[in-house]
Amino acid sequence: MSAPASIDRLRKILEAVAPDLDASTIGVDQDLRNDIGLDSMDFLNFMIGISKQLGVAIPEADYGKVTTLAKCALYVEQRGGIG
Repeated sequence: MSAPASIDRLRKILEAVAPDLDASTIGVDQDLRNDIGLDSMDFLNFMIGISKQLGVAIPEADYGKVTTLAKCALYVEQRGGIG
């Protein structure tokens, strides 16, 4: 499982793009779109935020691999992000 610091960084990015969400209450295994209702624009902005802040671009073809905070953190860590 991903380090808590990685999850915290992702939560901060998520809060920046969807300030109406309380990212601290989102479980690491909750689906970002289906469980918490992140709309497609906010999800896209989350992916852009990850790219800008963590230096890991997530191509659209891989969006299915980053559906939760835990999966997203693992994806980014495997590609050298979040250090």
